[in-house]
Amino acid sequence: METSNNSYKPFLKLLGKIIIILIIIQLLRAFVMDGLWYVIKPGENLVLFQILNGISFLIAGVLLLAVCRPSLKDLSLNLDDIKKRTKIIYLTGMIALPVFIFLPVFLGAELDIIVLSFIFGLIVPAFEELLFRGYLWNNMQNSLKGKHSGLITWITITLLFGLWHVGYIDVFLIHPKEFALVPLLIGKIEVGLILGAIVGFIRLKSNKVYGSFLFHGFWNVFAP
Repeated sequence: METSNNSYKPFLKLLGKIIIILIIIQLLRAFVMDGLWYVIKPGENLVLFQILNGISFLIAGVLLLAVCRPSLKDLSLNLDDIKKRTKIIYLTGMIALPVFIFLPVFLGAELDIIVLSFIFGLIVPAFEELLFRGYLWNNMQNSLKGKHSGLITWITITLLFGLWHVGYIDVFLIHPKEFALVPLLIGKIEVGLILGAIVGFIRLKSNKVYGSFLFHGFWNVFAP
């Protein structure tokens, strides 16, 4: 029993570090987002507001890549162990997602719809999937031993992903529209848990982040 408990010590220690890291990342993103908002002052301009939101994700993502310098394998993006048929499926999805995002342009859709689809269909899924189902997933699973390491990682990352959405409170507070904050945060956590469970399962079965990214992107584009 003592040996079994000791085997989880690296995992629990890493979990504590990950929680701290996620808090720091959200603070960094919020600092960039709020700074841009106060400087540019988009006001009621929802398009400009969401552009600033997307920029905050890009800046935070670039900084994380510069600091951590992960390899493709660290992010579960390596293709050397993927079958040709699977590569074709991923490539098809990578082509289809931008097509669905920008297709409304030719159908006369309003600008805000295109901007929202681009930010939440590409930028946000790339940031969150590479972070959660890529870098953090690999580090967490590597800290575990035994045949249930993948399952434990899936459950833990899903819970963290749900709670992660509480960190977007700054965006909700400066959003130009009125809303009930607590119900909104609870709803975001619930959606985060559901989506996190699905994309986590895809990541668990595929051992790559491509499928989870594509599902996340299409989910955000077509979600009501």
